[in-house]
Amino acid sequence: MLKKILILLLFVFSINMAKADIGEFNHYFNVDMGIELPNIKELIKKYFDTKDLYDKGFSSRLKMGNRFKKEFSRTIKFYGLSEKRLKNNYEDELLEVLGLLPKEMYQYIGPMLHEVPGMSEKILNLPGIKETKNKFPKRVAEKMLALEDVEYLSPSLYVLLMPELWGETDKTDLDKPVQKQVKKPKPPRDIPDFIKKKLDMPVDTPKTPSSKIKKTNPVNNNYRTISPTLTSPLTTKDAEAFMSTIDELEAWGETDNMRIYSEIISGQYLLDMWEQENGTSLYQNELKDVVNPCQRLVLKIKFAGLYEEFKYILAKYGYTPEEWAYVGDKTIKAFRVASASMETAYAVNYHKRGYYNHYIERLPEKWKREMYANEATIIKMYAVFREDVEAVRSLREALDSKFTRLRGVLLTAPIIY
Repeated sequence: MLKKILILLLFVFSINMAKADIGEFNHYFNVDMGIELPNIKELIKKYFDTKDLYDKGFSSRLKMGNRFKKEFSRTIKFYGLSEKRLKNNYEDELLEVLGLLPKEMYQYIGPMLHEVPGMSEKILNLPGIKETKNKFPKRVAEKMLALEDVEYLSPSLYVLLMPELWGETDKTDLDKPVQKQVKKPKPPRDIPDFIKKKLDMPVDTPKTPSSKIKKTNPVNNNYRTISPTLTSPLTTKDAEAFMSTIDELEAWGETDNMRIYSEIISGQYLLDMWEQENGTSLYQNELKDVVNPCQRLVLKIKFAGLYEEFKYILAKYGYTPEEWAYVGDKTIKAFRVASASMETAYAVNYHKRGYYNHYIERLPEKWKREMYANEATIIKMYAVFREDVEAVRSLREALDSKFTRLRGVLLTAPIIY
């Protein structure tokens, strides 16, 4: 809950306003499915068979025990008499972000903070935050004022009332002379080629001397690729073959009362803990799953000890697990691009050009790194060859129907975002 609040505050901060770099995070998204794995049994024993450092003195509220323990009594008494306030893990970060916000923003986030269970009293008693308890914001966007019963809106949604969110500005000084700015010529809109094709716009192709044109063999979409790799072009038949595996994999995951699903989730925990120990994990390690869901799924299955079962199923479709993962990830990324709206295309382009870096650089170091990691994720989600996009264009409806039925998740792999 508190983490969501921090993300919301960072969003509010972004409206108003030693450099890390997006490229610094690129290597985190490279998946080596052939990596030498540790002994899984030893890993489980190492992570989960450790004994508690402190004996609580009871196992549950119903089994409190019947022996007096001097050490346990002394510990309880210490916590009961201590005047030291136990600080929440997120308190310092919340205070840091709140310090970056203009005071006029407090009216939109203060009422929400007062309703969060367990919120730090130090934060709730901050000047400017304390006065917002049960208060409706005074500055409200004009288009939001037209909503019926807007004053009954949940405090968690007060941020939507900000005039800045809707491009409105506050005219505080009406006596100030109006300054007319010189009109600047509008730069040409940089629209990606795949969006131009959607709008039936001409695609600009630079003229290349015939002597420099590389002669390449056109991709034949009527055949599957033999031994697909991470860089081999995707064909329509490849994408269709990947789709044909989905139903059986889903049925496999649901066998034995969802046993396979449970074991894959356990494998995911092991993988995340192992990467954290080796310094190859992100703060939000699930971002890797968003970029390469199928390749990461193969790793989770290896950590869960299900690789041979998985391999047997895919062999019927002519795939090794690694080949299936390459084709699957390329199909998913190509589908994302082929289905992208104009707004999505511009958003990805803005992240590529670093339009948001001016405010990211003003954040605390920890949050700066997280924001750059998120930017790198968004860019890599749509990083795919044009040939791959063309290969799935005719399958968009079929893929959308299949992915929607799965609710965007294939054996814990997030295939739609």
